[in-house]
Amino acid sequence: VILLTENCSCAFSPPSLGGRLIAPAQSRSDVHVSPPITSSCLPTIRQLTNDEHFILYAKIDSNEDREGSLAAATKALGKVPYGEISRKYRRTVFKHDDWVNHRQSNSKVFDNLQSMFFSGVVRQLRPQVGSVTAVAAAVMGWNMGVVDLAASYNIWLPTLTLPVVPFTLSSPALGLLLVFRTNAAYTRWMAARDSWARMSAHSKNLVRMGSIFSSDQSAVKEMSNACWLYARTVMNKLSSPGEDEEEYIEEVLERYQDSSIGTRVIKSKNRVMAAWRQLSLQLHSLPASDPKALIETDKSIIVLGECTAICEKIYSSPVPLVYTRHTARFLSLWALTLPCALYSAFSALDQTWATLPATSILAFFLFGVDELAMQLEEPF
Repeated sequence: VILLTENCSCAFSPPSLGGRLIAPAQSRSDVHVSPPITSSCLPTIRQLTNDEHFILYAKIDSNEDREGSLAAATKALGKVPYGEISRKYRRTVFKHDDWVNHRQSNSKVFDNLQSMFFSGVVRQLRPQVGSVTAVAAAVMGWNMGVVDLAASYNIWLPTLTLPVVPFTLSSPALGLLLVFRTNAAYTRWMAARDSWARMSAHSKNLVRMGSIFSSDQSAVKEMSNACWLYARTVMNKLSSPGEDEEEYIEEVLERYQDSSIGTRVIKSKNRVMAAWRQLSLQLHSLPASDPKALIETDKSIIVLGECTAICEKIYSSPVPLVYTRHTARFLSLWALTLPCALYSAFSALDQTWATLPATSILAFFLFGVDELAMQLEEPF
């Protein structure tokens, strides 16, 4: 149904597609109907038959959230997902419009600051930043309240202050630890991305070569399905069971609804090996005129196994825990004692009130760097 009114237009799918809303548009000038027709040729409401299709194109707002993004998930859920829930929304795939918005977003200073309060990373850091801020508030309350009150009764109590020099000397070491940890995490992320790109390229190569060597279109299609099954099975193994298991089973059974291959792979104890074996069987079952060509093409299947091994290595082997734990302990102790040093420095300037916001901001950025490394460390 195409619904045209004076100020807006809406397109609904025909009943065979469930009658769902396809797209609303803000004004008639934003609407383009294909095939081209004039509004005078179209009744206000008209039922489409199954063989009749009208496609409505609405101009997309440049600020529209990318599908599958964290911003789109926030609007859909009504709250900002963070922590483990937000990970599936951080698998970013850009298109041209996304790059345009990305280049423009960095120039919007106030928008960046405003979005900080809705950031999933900020919400993830609430325990760390809150603990450091609470210590800073306790230091200020002790020094400015308890100590002064005791002094009025001629009772001496020590102030909680530390010299700034130890923090000045230790901050380069802390910075190096955080930088090395972040670089190691990003290297793991890039290695996983490269391996997945190679897997995608060699999967396409298998289908391409199969379609050249064999004229049996049905066999080539089965070969394409086997490539998809292998990549999808590897994706399932590297994903959280609670996130992907049901979708994986549903997609595999739908793809192999006329065959027992999907069920056999799903029930296998080692799904990746079962899918890899099925891919090899499908390749060598192609009715090719030159068997040597299939043997040469089999090298791509070997590369797929190598890429999977790299991904499994990254997934099962974190950055050495001794390094991660030492960095976390160093950062925690440094941040928790920082309020005492900042209080001492700001007292000399008669600006003790600045201890609380300065501590919170420094804790946010330092713990934020560590959190980014933690999220990048497991790239899947």
